[in-house]
Amino acid sequence: MKKSKLMKHTAIMTAVNLIMRSATVGFNAYLTAKIGSAGMGLFQLIMTVYSLATTFSTAGIRLATTRVAVEINTLRKNDMNKSVAMCVTYAGICGSVIGIILFLFSDFISASWISDTQTAFHLRVLSLSLPFVAMSSALGGYFTAAEKIPQYSAVQMLEQCFRIAVVVFLISRMQYTNPSYACTAIVAGMTAAEIFSFSLSSLLKKFTIQKKTEKNPLDILRMLRVALPDAAGTCARSVLLTIEHLLIPKGFEKSGEGGTAALAAYGNIHGMALPLLLFPSAVLSSLASLLIPDLAAKNEVGDKSGIDRSVKKNLKTTFLFSCVCAVFCAIFAPFISQLIYKSNEAVMYIRILSPLVPVMYTDMITDGMLKGLDQQIYSMRYNIIDSALCVAMVYFLLPRYSVKGYIFILYASEIINFYLSIGRLSKICSIRLFQAHGEDNSTLFHMTKHSDAPAVCEYQTYRGLTTHSQAPQSCRRKFRIQDLRE
Repeated sequence: MKKSKLMKHTAIMTAVNLIMRSATVGFNAYLTAKIGSAGMGLFQLIMTVYSLATTFSTAGIRLATTRVAVEINTLRKNDMNKSVAMCVTYAGICGSVIGIILFLFSDFISASWISDTQTAFHLRVLSLSLPFVAMSSALGGYFTAAEKIPQYSAVQMLEQCFRIAVVVFLISRMQYTNPSYACTAIVAGMTAAEIFSFSLSSLLKKFTIQKKTEKNPLDILRMLRVALPDAAGTCARSVLLTIEHLLIPKGFEKSGEGGTAALAAYGNIHGMALPLLLFPSAVLSSLASLLIPDLAAKNEVGDKSGIDRSVKKNLKTTFLFSCVCAVFCAIFAPFISQLIYKSNEAVMYIRILSPLVPVMYTDMITDGMLKGLDQQIYSMRYNIIDSALCVAMVYFLLPRYSVKGYIFILYASEIINFYLSIGRLSKICSIRLFQAHGEDNSTLFHMTKHSDAPAVCEYQTYRGLTTHSQAPQSCRRKFRIQDLRE
């Protein structure tokens, strides 16, 4: 992808994300005014379960479809139409299986998880949307790889408008103000919107995809090789995060510093400080998703120098951008907190956590680049390690150190994840961290300037398993040890 097109698509995705986030905030304010806090509380409980089901339905699908489409566009050896249809079919099967499970166990989930049997019907309605959510995710991966970002962004915005219109219409026709009736209108609108979105995406695919040829579809094992590790990592991390968040209130209660005050501090951290610190990351989340097909295409043709340049530039740009965001948030924390929250309760936590912003933002980009370079297995491994460590630290540290322990956990978790990810990236790309060579000492991240640098970056593309000779491995270890000493 050309630099100008990458920047254009990043800007489009960022603008769409910000518009949709703003629309969601306004729509939630409308719903709160219409159905009250009780209705919104019930809806949030339903969404907790639905979000977990959506994660299991779509895990790995978007990334796999993106990588499949990139390989076909690059090598021209397989039929795009048949291959994308294969990915969409796989997504539909995954979504249907999770949808059936949610439908059949809705009574049990509503009684034991949510503690409200009224929500069983709402979960059944939402279960009907899961196959369409999964298939839309697969098509989204294709549109990203095919550089159809403006068109797909329009589909996403139309879906949002359709959802809001349906929900507003149904709520306005309600004759009862019972929260359960209000939630029925919302989940019905969500399900209808997902079906509408898939229909639009399918129509867009017909106008953009190449015509069928006599070529065979891509081997399904290639697709599964990408999808399954990412799915396993996503699902495992989702389960571990759920366990972590269930352990946090219990840990605060055991801390002895006052459970109410500790939980209030936790709410300030997660409900106020972190959302504000992560708001500028909308730019990076868009860029990270676009870097996957860009780096995957370079990886397919063996463009090692292009990969190295792209990795170096994105790391440097992200780090500088994140430092500016961190400094801005730390300095203007009182003004921002008053402007957005009409309170100064989050100021202390914004300033405490602002040094973590460069680590979080750079790790976000690093994770996207690893997935583009066929390193999804390592990314999965690091995410599981990170989440497992968080669960262990919450269990052992929170009862003793309370809020201070939780802040330490946030720092330790992000730094460990970033260290593992950047370490892997430095193994497969010829980059040096934090130390320049020779005359160039102006940047944070630098390319290696050794005569045998190609050996440091010697690896095969995802058409085969990643392999290294013994000599390059020894060379990489030597360079990394030198880096640490310097």
